Amino acid sequence: MTKSTTRLPGPQPAPLDALEAVVEAGLAMLTSGAEVSRVEDTMVRLAQAYRIEPVDVVAMPTALFVAGPDGRSLVKRVRRRSVNLAVVAEINQLSRDVAKNPIPLNEFREQLEKAKQRAIYPPWSSILFAAGAAGLISQLMGGHLVDVLPAAVSGGLTQLTRRTLFKTQIPGSLSDLLSAAVATLPALFLARFHTFQPGAILVGGIMVLTPGLLFTTAVRDGITGDLVSAVSRLLEALLIGGAVAAGASLPLYIYLHLGGRWP
Repeated sequence: MTKSTTRLPGPQPAPLDALEAVVEAGLAMLTSGAEVSRVEDTMVRLAQAYRIEPVDVVAMPTALFVAGPDGRSLVKRVRRRSVNLAVVAEINQLSRDVAKNPIPLNEFREQLEKAKQRAIYPPWSSILFAAGAAGLISQLMGGHLVDVLPAAVSGGLTQLTRRTLFKTQIPGSLSDLLSAAVATLPALFLARFHTFQPGAILVGGIMVLTPGLLFTTAVRDGITGDLVSAVSRLLEALLIGGAVAAGASLPLYIYLHLGGRWP
């Protein structure tokens, strides 16, 4: 009995071209915050669909190593990472569809580009949702109803600052520190008025910077046995938390040192 295989329509892609397309998909997922086990699984599925065998994939938060047949290998350095689970879901589903029904390589590249672009949220939406989340968190922290608006302003300014600094060459930890410093401004401005609760406003503003999803991804990497990735993500989460704490504490210390009022 012979085993039937699905044949790609048209001319077969060159191994290096197909390998580069597979790496491009994995890199897009890695820079969008996917856990390394999902990145490796997606890349292996795509490699098998395009008959790149044997293939070895090692994904880490800061680098991607792929070894293909005939000694071909690719190494990609990851310097910038964000969180966009829509991109992860789109590319993951695309890999599963291609594994079941392989398509020509140029068509796969087109769909990959569409998946990356279609899933990117517009800037105003992330700023708006950050503002809404900060306003609601201020109420959870014991703030008054009047604290919702300044907390929302704090959260919106924080997210706007973070997005702006992300486009520059400023290191991520320093960007988080500066964003946290911006988050304190509404609270410090309103601290002189007895009507407001500046503590609730401040916490609402900086909570949009907390690396909760990064910490969750670190735990998932640890559960799946990717210990290097788990430790590196956990360390990154701790550094972000420290940067946020420092960024919020420094303006507050200066404000109090100059005689400012804080209830």
